[in-house]
Amino acid sequence: MSKKHTYRTVTTWTGNLGEGTSSYTAYLRNFTVSAEGKPDLHGSADPAFRGDAGRWNPEEMLLAAVSA
Repeated sequence: MSKKHTYRTVTTWTGNLGEGTSSYTAYLRNFTVSAEGKPDLHGSADPAFRGDAGRWNPEEMLLAAVSA
C-alpha cells in the first residue's frame, strides 16, 4: 500500500503599486511563497525581467528543487 503525500503552498503577488498590471512598468514582480509552519520565501522575477536581484526567482527555485 502506498502512502499519499500532499503539499500545499500559497503564492501571493505583492508587486501591485496601485495600478495593477496597467502597463509593463506599473508593477513590481515581487511575490511571497508561504507554507504552513515554515518561513516565507520572498521572490521576484529574474532581474532581466524587471525583478529584484535580492529575492529568489522562479528559475532558481526550480533548480534548487530539482537538485534537492
